[in-house]
Amino acid sequence: MLFRAFHRQIRPTSDSQDLTPVLQPTGRRGEDEGPGGKEMDSEGKKLGKLSVLRTVTRLHINARPELQGPQCVARRTYSISTETSDQLFVAVEESSCMCMQCCGPARSCSLQGFDKDAECVFLFERPLRAEMCWLGCCLMEISAYTPEREFIGTVHQRWSMFTPYFEVCDSEGVSAVRIQGSCCNTRCLSEQELQVVSTIGESVGRIWKRWPGYNEECNMDHEYFGLDVPQGMNLNTKVLLLAATFLLNHMFFEMS
Repeated sequence: MLFRAFHRQIRPTSDSQDLTPVLQPTGRRGEDEGPGGKEMDSEGKKLGKLSVLRTVTRLHINARPELQGPQCVARRTYSISTETSDQLFVAVEESSCMCMQCCGPARSCSLQGFDKDAECVFLFERPLRAEMCWLGCCLMEISAYTPEREFIGTVHQRWSMFTPYFEVCDSEGVSAVRIQGSCCNTRCLSEQELQVVSTIGESVGRIWKRWPGYNEECNMDHEYFGLDVPQGMNLNTKVLLLAATFLLNHMFFEMS
């Protein structure tokens, strides 16, 4: 079924198990190579086919046009491609109609990424959080895992008075990069951009939303967003920034 998504022929079904592969327990950490010779990154995580991201500097993410609009759709499908329109993955978001309607940008959900062979390559999980929390105890976050449920890291929102501020942490809780928005960031702009900065404050990338142009069938610009990163960035960090891109889409881009 997922292979058809690369030809834009996916059809949502009521059975949530159609696109959900069985997640097997992981083996020992630190193994040099897993079954089938899957590539291991510097932290020993089995990232497998995500290694294609090593040479990628820009990712474009588009939602299925038929899922745009006011209707309640518990499952959403996104296409992840390079700047040359080469499709890499299909991401499937699973939530519930009640959560979508009542919680909106603060909704809990899970996102599974699949390659063209319908094989799961990543899993993102987002818990339910309070959207307007001045105490800093229920701020937004999203966690990333391998298909075998091996923890990659988490993107945490940090408390800030006026500027959107997020910290990207690895599996040990060590900050890899940070994400910062402009002062008094607003959701009503058709084009938005947040900077990815290193721990010393150097800009190393960006997460953006663009208006793709007028479309007679659907003129919903918030469904076109993406990520720019340097080619030499650590693979784990790239995967976490991809998770952060979906989190920011929920928080800011969808509402514009």
